[in-house]
Amino acid sequence: MALALYCPGSGYYEQKPDITGRRGDFYTSVSVGPLFAELLAFQLADWLGTLAARNPNTPLQCVEAAAHDGRLARQILEWFAQHRPELAPRIQYVILEPSARRRAWQKATLGPWTPQVQWPGEPADLSADAPSVWLPLPERSVRGVIFCNEFLDAFPVRRFCWNAQARLWSEWGVDWDGNRFVFVRLPDDPALVQERNQILHACGLQPPPELLAVLPDGFTLDLSPAAMEWWHRAARCIQEGWLMTLDYGLRAEDCFQPHRRAGTLRGYRKHRLVPDPLANPGQQDLTAHVLFTALQKAGESAGLVTAWWQRQESFLIRVVERWIARTQGPPAWNTTRLRQFQTLTHPEHLGRAFQVFVQCSPGLETTTAP
Repeated sequence: MALALYCPGSGYYEQKPDITGRRGDFYTSVSVGPLFAELLAFQLADWLGTLAARNPNTPLQCVEAAAHDGRLARQILEWFAQHRPELAPRIQYVILEPSARRRAWQKATLGPWTPQVQWPGEPADLSADAPSVWLPLPERSVRGVIFCNEFLDAFPVRRFCWNAQARLWSEWGVDWDGNRFVFVRLPDDPALVQERNQILHACGLQPPPELLAVLPDGFTLDLSPAAMEWWHRAARCIQEGWLMTLDYGLRAEDCFQPHRRAGTLRGYRKHRLVPDPLANPGQQDLTAHVLFTALQKAGESAGLVTAWWQRQESFLIRVVERWIARTQGPPAWNTTRLRQFQTLTHPEHLGRAFQVFVQCSPGLETTTAP
């Protein structure tokens, strides 16, 4: 999965910047239009404003992980310049992007805003599946916000499958057979079985014996230890502030629903679900649901507290409610903005599928509630 998505020159995310939207392979909240960035910036401004009031002379970091083509970063910076000019000069915008090619795309998109953005660390090869290259920041160095949008769902997964006969968790690997890639069960070496059990425990996946007794053979869980490690590292980077992700995913108790028996790994191409995620490597998007329970445990083990966790629908509606209350009237949106808001919040579009998960430094969980 890391090779298919990030291999330099041939990985899916390395080949072209226009992979989202109507002409791409899938929609994101950013591809819907600029309204998403404006509402997100409103929330970021509330958080950063809280820190600014506490520390009048301290710079404020706004750290975005995996900014793709830089569109969201530019729209956020433009919003701050227009709506919060007192905060804008204090913001240090940081993009976490190890890919040299995508850094070039981002700088081209940012244009005149490029001097206000930092890219820490040197470019690195992401196909090695090393979460550390995504986070070249010192521990406890961020006073502000680290956030990502549809980032963690693209971290490589390990595919655990239930072996009903042996009553243990096996694992799917990838082999080459008949001129194509196929899934095969890996050997159940005792050390590997123990490692899998440790990962399941770390993710909060401890099904009772009664459930395991009836779990179908081959029932698959797609888990990303790499995403958990990145979240833990990001949490340790925060000195004072918030860690936020917007993505689609599950709670631990949702993983064992009957319709999840094949796992959540899937491919997308031309807005269509691809039946075989191993087909056409580098030519289709690969994604798996984020396990928010695992992120919660990873962040709390690094000293953060869970502030809130809700659907994107609820999050954006409450942002608009605060916007209206603060400006004493509804935003002056045209029909285009209204259509964007409907797409972002309607349960049949992006409102229900996407979740907003936030952790923060102790003591900040009651400030600027959603």
